[in-house]
Amino acid sequence: MSRPVRLEDSVIENWLEANPRWRREGDRLVLVVGTADYPGAVALLQAQVPLAQRLDHHPIATVGYRELRLELWTHDRGGITELDLEYGEEFETLLARYHHLLS
Repeated sequence: MSRPVRLEDSVIENWLEANPRWRREGDRLVLVVGTADYPGAVALLQAQVPLAQRLDHHPIATVGYRELRLELWTHDRGGITELDLEYGEEFETLLARYHHLLS
C-alpha cells in the first residue's frame, strides 16, 4: 500500500470548513473535545483505539481535566494527508456515538 502525499492547503481549508471542531496548527490538525469529567476524556481516548489501529494512524493524544486533545499529521510525510482527513471524519462519527461523554 502506498503512503498518501501531503495535501494542498486549499484541500485542508475546505475540509476544515466542513469540520468546524477541528483547527489547523502549522502542519497538524488539532481537535480539543470538552468532556463531562476526567473519566469521560479517558473513555473517549480508549474509544478511538480501534479506529487508530484499523487505519494504522495514531494521533498524539493528551488527556486533561475534562478534555481530550488530538493532534493529527502523517509523520513520514511531514504534514497533513488524506489519512488525517479520514481519521478526522471517522472520529467525528465516533463523537456522535459517544455524545453522552461530552460537556
